[in-house]
Amino acid sequence: MQEFHHEYAERWVHAPDAFDQKGGLFVIHLGHNIAKSNYCSGPRQTGHYTFHFVREGQVEFFYGEHRVVLSKGDMFCKFPHVSYTYKLYPSADPLKMVWLAFNGSQAAELMAMAGFSHDRMYRNHVLDQDMELLLRQIVQTPKQMSKKHLAHLNGLLYRIYGLLIPENHDGTNAQAKDYWVQKSLDFIHSFYAEKINVNDIATYVGIHRTHFSKTFTEEVGLPPAAYLQNVRMEKAGRLLRQTKLSVTEIALSVGFMDLYPFTRAFTRQFGCSPSRFRQAAAAQQ
Repeated sequence: MQEFHHEYAERWVHAPDAFDQKGGLFVIHLGHNIAKSNYCSGPRQTGHYTFHFVREGQVEFFYGEHRVVLSKGDMFCKFPHVSYTYKLYPSADPLKMVWLAFNGSQAAELMAMAGFSHDRMYRNHVLDQDMELLLRQIVQTPKQMSKKHLAHLNGLLYRIYGLLIPENHDGTNAQAKDYWVQKSLDFIHSFYAEKINVNDIATYVGIHRTHFSKTFTEEVGLPPAAYLQNVRMEKAGRLLRQTKLSVTEIALSVGFMDLYPFTRAFTRQFGCSPSRFRQAAAAQQ
């Protein structure tokens, strides 16, 4: 560790490039320290998120109008553009922390899922055996970080969130009608090419099939089976117009097991066979 004015610390920094910034989460800097008796940071703000994990000792953390004393096993976080101060709190053990600073398009939502907010920027008792293993991997990062090392760090950051987010939390009220209807639509648009049916969709959103079908129809305007069929047919029509895939390949690519049921469903939907549809589309170009 290198000696600084108020701590002994080992630090890693990374200036994210355009590729990094496309990610949902990307690491900016990280490190670990042993605090001196005059240890204090702030008041200040940053433009990114940071996790601080207390491995030994105690730290006093101020954010907004709040103050909290955190001990071994606890953590606090910093939000972008929020003023904070943290400093050594008297303890029999020296203050030791690990920190990880990051940003990304998913960071705000993940913070909310993990229970952090501007009114509660800390958690108690998070340093179990699994979290400690992740922190040890973080501080073993090479000084010269390659893309491979950065991908590994970003993966560790997601794993940290995996430990922080409660087991039964999915980001919102799973019983809320608007939520599970949208979740079922997302499922259909993601997996229409697989051999899914209405029962699979209802099971995915955790709603009884009868209630699911009735509510879906009321909210969307079509029964779920019809909506799924429409999605498959729309995708099939696009593939017929825009690609040279065979009709059989297209049938299998949109979730049908073989050509015959696909051709029958397509003809019912568009009033002509897939081959005739392709010919008509080509003539209009």
